[in-house]
Amino acid sequence: MAVRPLFRRRLAALLAAVALSAATTSAPPIVAAAPVQAAATLDTVTNAYVYGCLRTNGAALYDAAVGKTFVAYSSTNHDIYLKAYDHASNSWSAGVRVAALTLTHDNAYHDYPVLKQLPDGRLTVFRAQHTVSAHMYTAPTAHSIFGTWTARRISTDRNGYLEPILLGGTIYLFYSQNTDIAYPYRTYRLITSSDSGLTWSAPRTLIDSGRTADKYAEVYAFGVTQRDSRVYLTWSMHGGPKGHNGGGKNIYVAYFETADYTLRTVGGTSLGTSITGAELARTSVVTTSPTDLPASKDLPEENPVAWRLTDGSVVLGYGVGTSTSRKIVLARYAGGAWISTTLDSTTSLFKDVVASGDSVEVVYATADQKRLVAKRWTPATGAVTTPFDVAIPYDNGADTVFYADFVENRNGISVIASTINQASRKTEHTGRWPVFAIKN
Repeated sequence: MAVRPLFRRRLAALLAAVALSAATTSAPPIVAAAPVQAAATLDTVTNAYVYGCLRTNGAALYDAAVGKTFVAYSSTNHDIYLKAYDHASNSWSAGVRVAALTLTHDNAYHDYPVLKQLPDGRLTVFRAQHTVSAHMYTAPTAHSIFGTWTARRISTDRNGYLEPILLGGTIYLFYSQNTDIAYPYRTYRLITSSDSGLTWSAPRTLIDSGRTADKYAEVYAFGVTQRDSRVYLTWSMHGGPKGHNGGGKNIYVAYFETADYTLRTVGGTSLGTSITGAELARTSVVTTSPTDLPASKDLPEENPVAWRLTDGSVVLGYGVGTSTSRKIVLARYAGGAWISTTLDSTTSLFKDVVASGDSVEVVYATADQKRLVAKRWTPATGAVTTPFDVAIPYDNGADTVFYADFVENRNGISVIASTINQASRKTEHTGRWPVFAIKN
């Protein structure tokens, strides 16, 4: 028993050396994964997708009132389409174009759709005209994609990367503001609506590092999740000496308390109405080096997302790569400390994580981009199972899976994933690549 503290000290030193995190310790090894639980099946949503850099929020949702899964995607000229999957008949509807964007410039991939459902059952899509404005498209009829959708510009606050959360009749729309791209400098902001998007509040700033000396002053949020009255924000700081999005460092987690509109550390300490540069350290979970990177990568982190579990603990899932390692990591906050567990040490291509009771389920791609794998981890026991492990169905020149997002309120269809051609993704504006559903 006397060697255990020594082992932990050595392990902590090793973790610091590879710059995984100064704020976390490592858990004991996880229980070996059981075989895949059941055969998952794949179903094509569309073969007419164009690249959109969707985060982990808003690819699809399940509507229990009608037994349908609704999926949003970008197609030719980045027009926004929806499809509905009827679980009773096991069939897809025709695609419905809800917004004609007619975009053919190389930055158009930023104008992707984010799908949500209003309290009255109507579907709605949020879309940024990147770094210019925010827009909202709403269906005319509840629980249906058909009919003429209304379009409304809802903000002109230089909005980008929209992350809507609906809670208690209020829409909370989080976004990056393109404050000063020349520095580079981006803050993180919020507007709200209590009338289903007809009117909106003035913007409020939630995270503002200021113009830092090292120029890592762009807030890039990847995961925005909600549990009870708390909205968990997960972000990294990008920019640096190479300029706009030229690099990135660290992973931060905090939550926005909707009851009083304050920002708080994961442990609950109030940071007031915004997080300043001096307060970033209080929300830091993972320390990464902006110069120790995998080959052909500008950023060390992959899609960090945090969820609060029903037992009150918080789990952060992410991928991280260096010049010598790549990992899928789950870090859990409980009892006032973060403990990290490496789920896979062969890849850093993390895609998404979702809470399920007191477990979490993650999905990631293998390093060769040939398979998508889901793992379910139960922190209390360390048990890991494999809900699916599937080959990625590439076609028409696609060679990379971009997003693989869990369906909101999933039932039957678990994940919606998109594929792209990595080399031509920004210049191809004709829909040609597959989006597919994973059923398990």
